[in-house]
Amino acid sequence: MQLKTIALALPLLMLIGFAPVKADEMVIEKASPLGFEETIDKLKSNAKELGWKVPSKWNKDFQKNLMHVTDIDVGRNLVIEMCEPFAAVELLIHDQYKKFLSMMPCSVAVYEKSDGKVYLSMMNIQLMGQMYKGQKEIDTLVKTLGPQMEQMLVME
Repeated sequence: MQLKTIALALPLLMLIGFAPVKADEMVIEKASPLGFEETIDKLKSNAKELGWKVPSKWNKDFQKNLMHVTDIDVGRNLVIEMCEPFAAVELLIHDQYKKFLSMMPCSVAVYEKSDGKVYLSMMNIQLMGQMYKGQKEIDTLVKTLGPQMEQMLVME
């Protein structure tokens, strides 16, 4: 019975702007044509050119950290956390958005897979923003930061 209700409701939901999302669409993953260190350098450079702050002390090396605890090598990786401080302030001055602190700063992962290639991944902020459609502060943030975040992943 529930499946029938969902099937009947889906066209209506799509008509009003809701579309089902596949889980793997929440994370953007791109292959890099560059080596591991070069990808990291280019990502940081791209972010800084766009006005983002990229403090090295925010970097996380899960290969090193997990190896220390588990003795298992998960492969080369680095999670680079960064922030566009003015956008963060515009959101966080409102009490109803303080809950988003748990997703800040923005993270971009650089890693090697078993195929030997280097990849970058990050949260799909534009898709995430669709869940809060109509909330002015979120809409503004997504429209500003979404394209910037995608631009950061350009490795040419």
